[in-house]
Amino acid sequence: MADDIVVRDARADDAAGIARIILDNGARYQRLAPDLFQPPAEEGLVDFIGTDSDWRDAPSNLALVALLDGDVAGYLEASIHEPLETARYQTQRELAHRRLAISFVGTADAYKRRGVATQLVDAAEAWGRKHRAVVAVCDTWLGSPMSVPFWEERMGYTRHAVILRKRL
Repeated sequence: MADDIVVRDARADDAAGIARIILDNGARYQRLAPDLFQPPAEEGLVDFIGTDSDWRDAPSNLALVALLDGDVAGYLEASIHEPLETARYQTQRELAHRRLAISFVGTADAYKRRGVATQLVDAAEAWGRKHRAVVAVCDTWLGSPMSVPFWEERMGYTRHAVILRKRL
């Protein structure tokens, strides 16, 4: 099934498909933890995504779609983070190196479990290596029954930090 997936750069005319993915993901997370997540506003979302070419076109950013059966089945956003000028004063070694930061991966509900996210992350990692990134980082909600196993078991990522939260 994964052989039928086409991964390419996202374009403005993909906005409706990307919006559907964002809305699907938002609704799923909101059902899982309504105190933490809300569904994104639907009104204006397609226009917001379609007019985000400044971000998409920046050389340090990556926006990919995965097409399956002619539909936008998945979407990924990532960026290259340059080494920190202050890295020699930091305790984390990776801050002295170029990093690939994956900020969003989503698959449309109709295409879950078909290799869409895997192909997107593989493509992002290849792009990161091409841009001399030495490590890839991402974050995800620990309560997710899908994303944690995806990142750890399928993609081989390991936990290196915990984000703590306290409601004030």
